[in-house]
Formats: sequence, C-alpha cells, structure tokens
Amino acid sequence: MTLDINKILQSIPASTSDKRKQMRANADGLISNGDDVQREAAQRLLDALAAQDMLDRNTLAEDLAKLTTGDRLVQAFKAVPMTKTEEKLIQVLLDHPNSTSSALTQALGWGAQSWHLHFGTMCANRASYLWPAPDSEHRDAKFYSGILADLTEPENTFSIKPDLVPALALLGLRARLRADENGSRASKIRS
Repeated sequence: MTLDINKILQSIPASTSDKRKQMRANADGLISNGDDVQREAAQRLLDALAAQDMLDRNTLAEDLAKLTTGDRLVQAFKAVPMTKTEEKLIQVLLDHPNSTSSALTQALGWGAQSWHLHFGTMCANRASYLWPAPDSEHRDAKFYSGILADLTEPENTFSIKPDLVPALALLGLRARLRADENGSRASKIRS
C-alpha cells in the first residue's frame, strides 16, 4: 500500500461497495505477498472494512425496522434494482394467483419448475432489506419464496402476499385483467 494507511482507513465510510471490494482484494494480495509492514497495514484495513460492514448492517436494520413491509419492499428494489426477469417473475404471480410453480413456469414459457427457483433467489438477494425467510416445512433450509409469496398446501399454489400488492403497484407492477372471449376475467391457471 503506497498510500498512508490512515487515509485509506478514513475513506472507508464514504467508499462505494465496489471500492471496498477493491480494497479487500488489494489487502488480500498484500497479506499473501507483502512484507511485514504491508501485511500489518492490510490486516488493519481488513479489520476496519469488517467493522464498517457490521456498522452498515446494524444501521440498515435499525432504519428498516421503522418502515412498513410495503416500504421495505420498495426500499429493497431501490437498493437492488429489479431485472427484467425478476419483473416477469412477480408479474406472472400477480397475473396468476393460486397457481403452482409448474403453472407459473409454463406461463413464462420456461421449463421444469424454474419459476420457484428464480423467485426464491430474487427474494434471497434482497432478504437483508426485507424480513427473514420462513423455515421450509419440507427440508432443512429457508423458504425464500415465502418472503414475498404465500404457499397454500396441499395444493402447492402460490400467491403474492396481499399486503405487498400496493407496494408492488408503486414499483409499476399490477395484476393485469385478462378477459376471455366472453369478456369475463379469465380463470386462474393451475397445474
């Protein structure tokens, strides 16, 4: 580290996540290949980065605890913007409530039960902004899809949590009314 370690340490709170990632990579390189002075400075940097991460997580948790679930949802998708695929995952659930993972996957034109996998990953990627995932009743793991969706058993059908619908509307996602040839709302799909 050619710069004064104290200047680098002071810059941590204002550094972006990409800049912090680069700092970690540089410090890791010096831990492996640096001289004693560089290794000591690199370890100080890694310790300071870990402390700042913990402070940031605690501050975020305190700030989020003050918000409603809808506001937390909006905040989560502002912090980690929704991809086009994620938008489709939510839209298909809004358009086809009480549908199985297979039916939702089919509605997307995909194969197997990939809706459930991708929806769960989307939720897991934002879990720190949302709320804890419930435990899975069928395996030793978290049920990440259960953060945003309700699962009805034994039918194994999914629906978006009703209290999240207004927040999703703020994000531009609303159930689309689909009319059949008689002009009435199309029936919900199930498989």
